[in-house]
Amino acid sequence: MIHIILVEPIYEGNVGAIARIMHNLGFSSLRLVGAMPKKNDFYLAMHSENLLQQAQIYPTLKDAISDLDRVIAYSRRMGKLKPVDFTPINAAQYCAKIPQLEIGLVFGRETFGLTDEEAELCPLRCHIPANPEFPSINLAQAVTIALWEIYRLPLTKEQTQKINAVSGNDLDKIKTYMLRVMHNTGFFQRKETINWDNFLSKMLAQLNPTKVMVYRLRQMFNRWNVLITGKGLGYEKNELNPAHKESNKYKEIQN
Repeated sequence: MIHIILVEPIYEGNVGAIARIMHNLGFSSLRLVGAMPKKNDFYLAMHSENLLQQAQIYPTLKDAISDLDRVIAYSRRMGKLKPVDFTPINAAQYCAKIPQLEIGLVFGRETFGLTDEEAELCPLRCHIPANPEFPSINLAQAVTIALWEIYRLPLTKEQTQKINAVSGNDLDKIKTYMLRVMHNTGFFQRKETINWDNFLSKMLAQLNPTKVMVYRLRQMFNRWNVLITGKGLGYEKNELNPAHKESNKYKEIQN
């Protein structure tokens, strides 16, 4: 299922227009971070008011995406420090491969988009190409582009191979396990410049591993742990220890 997540939208007109296009294209889950805006009226939501009434409100983006399996941030910003994973077409193809999972599409504020901290919560990033001299696209129009690409994909009669990818919880679990092994075996440098937590989150989200792939990753990293430390590392009680948390405090240069 696709969830549209708006971070602190300013204009009711934008939210209303988004509700209407969601209704037009058959999407129903709208989440807002902060509160429903009060700048102007909802006339653009004609015949779609129920989506506004059913919209879920969250205090933070972290709360809004906590139950989702995959999260894609839509942003006009791109470059070496802000790598892009998808165009809207690619993002639609990605979503089509994992229809059984809960997928969040995140859109920032009309004024300045997402903060760096909010962007880091989203492992994947989509960029909508536009005129370089005026690249900032209206919020409602950006959501329309994103949803239209997802909606139209079946209409093109493209055969999209579905992937039996694991859930977001399973991705977090194998990521945590990999980081624990990296810590146990002395991988992290004293002054680490890379946020490996973010790197692995992005890598695993791009990979969309199946249960078999996750098992092989676990097997490979456990063998690494045995070779270096002389003992295996359990998987069921897979929680970060204080030493590992300390190793992740450094931010990736790319961000």
